[in-house]
Amino acid sequence: MQSTITLPITTVQPDFSTVISEIHDGLIPDEAFWLSCYKSGEISIHGKVSASLDERDRTLVVLDGKGGISFERSNDHVYYATCDSLGISKVKVTVPRKVFTDPLPPSSAAGGQHRKICAFDIAPDGSQFATGYEDGSIYIVPTSSPTPSNITTSKPHLNSITSLKYFPSSRVLLSTSLDFSLSIIPADLPNSAQTQAKKVSAARTFKGHSRSVTCSAIIARGRNILSGGKDGTLRLWDVSSGSQIRSMGVKGYTPILALSVGERGEGAFSQPPDGDEKVINTIDGREVETAEKIAFCSTQDGSIQAFDLGTKLSVFQFSPQSRSSPLQSIAYSATMNLLATGSGTGVVTIYDTRALNRPLTSFSRNGAAIEDIAFIRLGADGSGIAIATEDGLPYVAGVHPEGPSVYTELVGTDCEAIRCIRVRGDGNELWTAGDDGIVRKYEDITA
Repeated sequence: MQSTITLPITTVQPDFSTVISEIHDGLIPDEAFWLSCYKSGEISIHGKVSASLDERDRTLVVLDGKGGISFERSNDHVYYATCDSLGISKVKVTVPRKVFTDPLPPSSAAGGQHRKICAFDIAPDGSQFATGYEDGSIYIVPTSSPTPSNITTSKPHLNSITSLKYFPSSRVLLSTSLDFSLSIIPADLPNSAQTQAKKVSAARTFKGHSRSVTCSAIIARGRNILSGGKDGTLRLWDVSSGSQIRSMGVKGYTPILALSVGERGEGAFSQPPDGDEKVINTIDGREVETAEKIAFCSTQDGSIQAFDLGTKLSVFQFSPQSRSSPLQSIAYSATMNLLATGSGTGVVTIYDTRALNRPLTSFSRNGAAIEDIAFIRLGADGSGIAIATEDGLPYVAGVHPEGPSVYTELVGTDCEAIRCIRVRGDGNELWTAGDDGIVRKYEDITA
């Protein structure tokens, strides 16, 4: 059994960038903020960074680390931290380039507090994002100057939203819920003449799961969609008619917690690893572009199962030998030939899809649950994974032949869970959302 590598954690005072800005603007002469470094099983380092204006260049803020740490500035939203005693060498520390707070007033039902975001997605064209809440409601928000009058709201579900996915057009949204259903919602924003939020209803609702729907995926251009649920089934749907095409059950009908879909990677699954060699042509007339797709599911008991959407056959199964923690997140990259899972006990495991019988590596930082993961390209050849965590310390890890490492710390939250993480475009734009009700946009992740 491959051992799990322990990675360090670097945390910094959440408002440190405000401190630096106030010194730069002359509002305060100097100030110190804390920076801490941790690694399980080793002595933690808690240092202070003194910030003050340079005596000669009064536009330059000097950062002086004390207590075994150093901290230096690259630009307004990228810094580097070093802690030699824990092997932390110039890890990138990135603050949000843009922060989106709830554009609508706090609801009385939430006790005057902004509601927790439990589902999130960013439109492929970057023009808008969607947030889902525990009461079954959804906000659709423009990324340019959101106000209470230029957002769209919807309440297509009776219970908590579990996932949101934009169609490739960026103008249609797929939602899933604890209420056993899926919905398709028009993601149209109000026109400039409107003076209040626009309300829309679901254009189509899909029912068939016998328990909560936990996850979803859109096939190619969106003629077909997939859903996974706690009833242990993966279901393929026809969008135009709203009908179910096929239901596929994971082994033992264990609750499905997450799924990821992609093209069949080069060299992957040349022989079905679970021994099921029977090939049946089961393409339904309602299916579009399913033939070369693979769907990976992660489950409540720590299992992984993959289905060939062309044949509807299982092409890979992995079941833990003993009781294992739930796999709450999964991500598949056909271009990188990689599969990643995140567990309820904070372990991220990476597989090569051309040899799935043994993990490439497995790592963790602490026991905080992995809430969401997404692959990201780090430079021309580097592979990385963006990781959302229950402890509010999201990060980007590099996956290298010599072993994993922390590539970037994503700071800005104050110990509140990050539930969703998304990588957009070429990978240099990363978005997070979570329990504090705030959406954060990070840039220069891979630079």
